[in-house]
Amino acid sequence: MSDSNKTFTVAVASGKGGTGKTLVAANLAVALARGGRDVVLVDCDVEAPNDHLFFQVEAQPRAVMVPLAQVDEDECTACGACRDACAYGAIRILGGNTLVFPELCHGCGACTLACPISAMGETMRRVGEVSSGRVVGVADLGELTLVSGSLDVGDVKAPDVIRAARSAAGTHEIAVLDAPPGVSCAAVASVNAADLLLLVTEPTPFGLHDLELAVRLGQELGVPSAVILNRAGSGTVDIEAWCAGEGVPVLARIPFMREIAECYADARLVADEVAECAQAIEAVADFVTRGGAVA
Repeated sequence: MSDSNKTFTVAVASGKGGTGKTLVAANLAVALARGGRDVVLVDCDVEAPNDHLFFQVEAQPRAVMVPLAQVDEDECTACGACRDACAYGAIRILGGNTLVFPELCHGCGACTLACPISAMGETMRRVGEVSSGRVVGVADLGELTLVSGSLDVGDVKAPDVIRAARSAAGTHEIAVLDAPPGVSCAAVASVNAADLLLLVTEPTPFGLHDLELAVRLGQELGVPSAVILNRAGSGTVDIEAWCAGEGVPVLARIPFMREIAECYADARLVADEVAECAQAIEAVADFVTRGGAVA
């Protein structure tokens, strides 16, 4: 993190839901801010954003708008040039009419350029919203900003809202991205171009299987990965042995404890109340402040 003009971006992700990804992201952001870092926490899990439940933030949401192909039916001759130019199959000619399927349209503008009579244009459509504000009410916090993305119910344009949230984050010393689970387009939009990928998993067959997928995602995107083992002691799968074989460091182990579950269920910062969790989060924060370098 030697370049003071560049944000060091840490994506906290998981191969499956329910592993404790948001627990790690929220508590890690606070630990980094208390360490004197200027931090922004970006909730990229736009279909079910939860980071705001841990904090008091005064923020006004703004709409996320995306371009959508639109046909001028009075001018269109249904020649098919726009259909042939669309790489996503969003345009079809049916019954002599040109139809646009908005769920498939990526707003790339290829159809507009291809139309020989300028019968194809664009309109703007809302797909979600992004809010941003400084976190208050947390003791000894320092500088922490929270950016939350929220996808409109029924929409499918999660990557567009995620990109808008990341853009709204601006420039800070460290950005912590709370990514959606899995390895779908939304996860790729969250992890892409990050400097470090922190993968939260659990010692179960499901945890290991989905961890493998998430590690492969990091490799495909060229983002170095490290693992946080949550609910350590709750299962029999040796996650650490697999990580050792893959050359992926295990940074911390959060134990399987009732106190952690109760605290998290009440949307309280676990690292403030459970010493074992605080130690794990501090170990991860130290790794991040060293730029993801193993000591």
